[in-house]
Amino acid sequence: MPDEHNCIEHLTVINNVEYTLQSRTVELGDGVRHLEYRVLLNGDEIKSWTRGDILPYFGLKQD
Repeated sequence: MPDEHNCIEHLTVINNVEYTLQSRTVELGDGVRHLEYRVLLNGDEIKSWTRGDILPYFGLKQD
């Protein structure tokens, strides 16, 4: 499973607070893939890796 170094980062500002959204694709042993995201504030994790794609909610695309 990839770690935080194998992810895409996007900065977003909500209520004048800058958050870092990290998104990654995880490939399971059987070849099935899914997206995960987490949220950082000042480099600290405030939402751990969670299955799903949060980027479209912010008008962002997974590259």
